[in-house]
Amino acid sequence: MWRETTKYERNLKIFQEELDDFLPDTILDFHLHVFNEGVVPAGSPYSCGGHPILQYDLDDLRQDLSEIYPGRKTLAVCFGFPHVEYDFTRNNEYLARVCDRQRFFPLRLFDPKKDQPAALRRELESGGFYGLKPYPDYVRKPNVNDVEIHEMLPAWAMEIVNDLGLIVMLHIPRKARLADPLNQQQVVELCEWYPNAKIVLAHIGRAYYLKNVVGNLEKIKHFPNLYFDLAMLNHWEVLEYLFREVDASKILYGSDIPIALAPGKSVEINDQYTYVTPTPWELSISDDHKKLVFTSFLYEELRAIKKVVQNLNLSREFVDRLFYKNGMQLL
Repeated sequence: MWRETTKYERNLKIFQEELDDFLPDTILDFHLHVFNEGVVPAGSPYSCGGHPILQYDLDDLRQDLSEIYPGRKTLAVCFGFPHVEYDFTRNNEYLARVCDRQRFFPLRLFDPKKDQPAALRRELESGGFYGLKPYPDYVRKPNVNDVEIHEMLPAWAMEIVNDLGLIVMLHIPRKARLADPLNQQQVVELCEWYPNAKIVLAHIGRAYYLKNVVGNLEKIKHFPNLYFDLAMLNHWEVLEYLFREVDASKILYGSDIPIALAPGKSVEINDQYTYVTPTPWELSISDDHKKLVFTSFLYEELRAIKKVVQNLNLSREFVDRLFYKNGMQLL
C-alpha cells in the first residue's frame, strides 16, 4: 500500500513524537481531490507520486483521514481531478451526491469550453457546490504555459461566482507562476472586479521555492477576498515568508490528498523545486539506490508548518485558525 498513514509504525511514531501535541482537535483540509470509479480512463491510471490509481473515493478519504490525524475531528473541501481526458461530469455529479456539506464540502470542476452560463448558474444556485475549481489544462492551448487566468475564468463565470459569493480554488498557470507579471495583474483584477468572490491561491500560487514567493505577495496580499492555501508546501522558508507577510486570517491549511499521501518530499535546488520520491515519477527525482526511508508529503508539510510556528513563536490561536477557523469562515 503506497498511502503513507499511521497504519505503518514509522508514521505513527512521527505522529506521536512530532505532531500529536501540535495539531488542534479539529482539522479542516481545504484542498483535496476525490474521484469515483469511471472518471479516469481504464487504460490510463493517474500517477499519484509514481503509484497508478484509477479511483480515490470518499470511502478511501474517510479511512485515510482517520489514519493521518488519529484522534482528530476532520473535515474537508473536496473537488475532482481536473484533467481534460477525465470524465468531469461524472466526477462533479459524484461529489454533489456524496458530500454531506457538514463534514465534506464540494467544489465543482469548471471547464470554460464545455460549461454554459445558464446551466452553470442553475447548478450553483441550487446550493450543491461551494464554488469552482478551474484548471489551466481546460483552456486547451497547445502550450499550457501560455494560458491566462482570465481564460481559465471567463467573465461570465466570474459574474456568477461573484453574484453568489462563492469560492474559486485557483491553480495559477504559466511557467513563472506567482512571479509572472501577467498572473499578478490578473489576480489583482479578479479581486477588484469580483469583490464578493473568495479567491484562494492554491499552493500559495504554486510558489514551492523561496525565490518564487519573495517580493511577489506585496501587490496582492491586501485584498480582503484573497486567500492562500498551503497544499503540498514542504519548504519551511516559503511558509515562514508567507506567515510573516500575510494576515493570519488569509491562510488556509490544505494537503492535496491523495497525492500528499505518497512517500516523498518537495525540495529546492538552485532556485528551482522538484520532488524526491522512492518510486520513479515524471515530476520527481527518484531514490534509485533505495538509501532513504520516506514519510508522506503531507507529514513533511506538517513538519514545515510546525517549524515555522515555533520559529515565529506563533500562538495556539494562530494554529487553530490555520487548521480550522479560517477555512470555515469561507464555507
